[in-house]
Amino acid sequence: MSLLDRVLEKNKSYVKNRKEKGREEYLSSHAKKEALILTCMDTRLVGVLEEAMGFKRGEVKVLKNAGNTIRDNCSDVIRSISLGTIMMGLKEVFVVGHRDCGMTKENIEDIKKAMLDRGIEEQAINKIDLLKWTGIIDDEKENVIYTVDKIKKSPFIPTDIKVHGLLIDTNSLEIEIIVDGNKEKGEL
Repeated sequence: MSLLDRVLEKNKSYVKNRKEKGREEYLSSHAKKEALILTCMDTRLVGVLEEAMGFKRGEVKVLKNAGNTIRDNCSDVIRSISLGTIMMGLKEVFVVGHRDCGMTKENIEDIKKAMLDRGIEEQAINKIDLLKWTGIIDDEKENVIYTVDKIKKSPFIPTDIKVHGLLIDTNSLEIEIIVDGNKEKGEL
């Protein structure tokens, strides 16, 4: 049985169980808490990050990418945040990095070799700045500060949006404040 087949089988059981328990509910596509989280795609954060921050299903928007960062000349994260703030009324952004991020452990030579081994054409690889394309980071805290700064300086993000920078421990789930967007907006 393929992984897809197992997923579909589990989904049927899950949906049936929810119906039997009366847990079907309509949720708005808009965030109830008017907030967005930009975080890493690390699997250790799946199913626990929102809860560790006190949010429930449907209360916040969540964006994930490798390293919770915004690479140069890559505007997709900014586009999503901008549309969320302008069209959906989001008022706060939480950039949530994490300790022990895999993007601090990667190196360009290994990535290039892995790409070639998986059939990616060397010509395609050589056409890009692989370091910038991958978004490898040196330090999790510095990356959070960098990403918060990129969001705040974007001409597409309204200036009244609070942007916070946090770092979470993937084991204890304890959160450290790196950038307090409230203080920068004059609040206590």
